[in-house]
Amino acid sequence: MELFKGKTPAERNKMIAALVLPLIALVLVLRMFFASDKPAPAVRTPRGQRGTPTQTATGTTTGVAPDGDSIDMPSEVPPIVPASYAPDAARNIFAFYVAPTPKVAAPTETPTPTPTPPPPLTLGSVQPANVFARTADFTLEVTGDKFTPQTRVYVEGQEMPTTFRGPQQLSAKIPAALIQAPGARVVLVHTPDGALYSNPATVNVMPPPTPQFTFIGILGSKRYADKAILKPTAGNELVTVQRGDIVGGRFKVTSISERSVDFMDTQLNIKHSLPYTEAKGTGGNAPRFPQPQTDDDDVQP
Repeated sequence: MELFKGKTPAERNKMIAALVLPLIALVLVLRMFFASDKPAPAVRTPRGQRGTPTQTATGTTTGVAPDGDSIDMPSEVPPIVPASYAPDAARNIFAFYVAPTPKVAAPTETPTPTPTPPPPLTLGSVQPANVFARTADFTLEVTGDKFTPQTRVYVEGQEMPTTFRGPQQLSAKIPAALIQAPGARVVLVHTPDGALYSNPATVNVMPPPTPQFTFIGILGSKRYADKAILKPTAGNELVTVQRGDIVGGRFKVTSISERSVDFMDTQLNIKHSLPYTEAKGTGGNAPRFPQPQTDDDDVQP
């Protein structure tokens, strides 16, 4: 055979064993399975010996059925042993799943805040409570309680010259430098060492009123400009003014130039200046409008 060609006897034997041994093992396995399923042959007894059991060599008792056929009966019927069943100790068929109750953190006790003790001094009100920015020095009247001759009025942390008028009243001189810009100013009353102090109060510094006009031109001769042309902020009707005129009920014209028109607030004594605003269609300089010529202005030939 080609399979064993060129092989030594020992190699041939090994090859034969390798082929035969698996076949033998397969036959043995098949015999074990099929031989165990074949029932043992029943032993039949004559009809005259019905009902008389006989002992067989396999340990079973052969009996006779009523119709004459023999039946195999075991010599000893094994006792019926109930299957052991160990119930799951952790399982209860009558128990239902209940969602766990969420844990609620115990409320923390908020410490009761200690009330701030009231100030030893009481500041009730200040007069005036409202002033305009850029005005002059003024006197501030402070009313309250428990004032002493040692208490002073402080505005924005600066000590003001204070006059003690009684336990319920003080007055202080407020310089114009403290009210140059709009805003609130904090007022306090306390002693220089801070042992006695009051609650705060406020003086409101408001923006001052301004002329509601726009300076758009001048009128005048070649020597000087004596009139200005103003345009109201709310309106289109032009207004011609000269030095000394009062516009807006309170603003007096003090000077006129090509650059600006200056006013004085007659009620607050505050100066205002309106810069020249180039009107549409004019050049870079303020336009001049010639006045009507008079007899004095005629040039003799």
